[in-house]
Amino acid sequence: MMADELKQVDDVRTQLRNLRQQVQAGAVFQSLNTKIGAVLDNLPSNDETPVSLPDDADGIKDLLKMLNQQIRATTLDKITDDQLMQLLNHLGSPDVDVRDRGIYFFFNDALQQHVLSDSQLRLAVNTLLQDRVLFNHITEPENEAIFGRSFAVMILSLLAYADRVDAHFLDAETTMRLVDQLATYIALENDTRGFVGTSGWAHAYTHIGNLLDELAESQVLTRADKVFLMIEILEKYRRLGTPLIFGESRRLAAYLATVVNLNDLYEQAFLQEWRQWRVRLSNTPQPEDEAGWTRLFNRSRLLSAMILREDYPEEVSNAINAEVDFLS
Repeated sequence: MMADELKQVDDVRTQLRNLRQQVQAGAVFQSLNTKIGAVLDNLPSNDETPVSLPDDADGIKDLLKMLNQQIRATTLDKITDDQLMQLLNHLGSPDVDVRDRGIYFFFNDALQQHVLSDSQLRLAVNTLLQDRVLFNHITEPENEAIFGRSFAVMILSLLAYADRVDAHFLDAETTMRLVDQLATYIALENDTRGFVGTSGWAHAYTHIGNLLDELAESQVLTRADKVFLMIEILEKYRRLGTPLIFGESRRLAAYLATVVNLNDLYEQAFLQEWRQWRVRLSNTPQPEDEAGWTRLFNRSRLLSAMILREDYPEEVSNAINAEVDFLS
């Protein structure tokens, strides 16, 4: 990342952090969506620059073959830090067999079989939370850096799950850094592609939903942080001018079901946001461009995914079922 882009990312992060602190202090609640919206409406945008991709000829395929054979045979009890870093450094590979079927599958199995030590789990989290990983080329038009960004979020969701249910390796400071970085990532990520040609899944907004779901269950996050993240993803979602058509709406509907069932506070915050979204649509003329229609159909898909679920509180179910006129 260039110095100018790093500063732009840091400016967005600072604005969002200040807003979170205001919510935590009780100074902002009713106007939170408006204030988050002001940040989202003034994001940096840069011209495309060349993306540097991992060199998959450096032995990563042989390493993955060996590790996955051993883990399937349940004979793998540890890996070295160097091997861990080699895996993490190849998350940005556009090769589906390296990134998705290789590294992601390995992490999933390795966490279940407790192959990684607590120090390695912390090393993985701290590596993936770096700006150079999460925000690589994020202010530019669609590019191949999406794979590294998106799968960093995916692996972070696996690590957050492992911390919550079993390992408990994250301290409060790292968890707060995770919230900071996720909030910034949600604001900046505009690449909504799902399955991409021969490179497989990008799926950033599904992976965002995975991590949001884990943080919703966290015992460390404050209610203010959970409300903040919920309002931010809804405000970002309604602004996306490119389609989410690869199941992202179902994943986000599942996250919303998790969070609104936690406490009446989240339910009421959601209802306020959802109703205001409907009012904005009702007061807006019919779209006249592709982005406008895309936003409308993105919302329709999210509404459909929510209506199909049966685990929302009654008041939320009533609110979404009353919106059949917005289904297309």
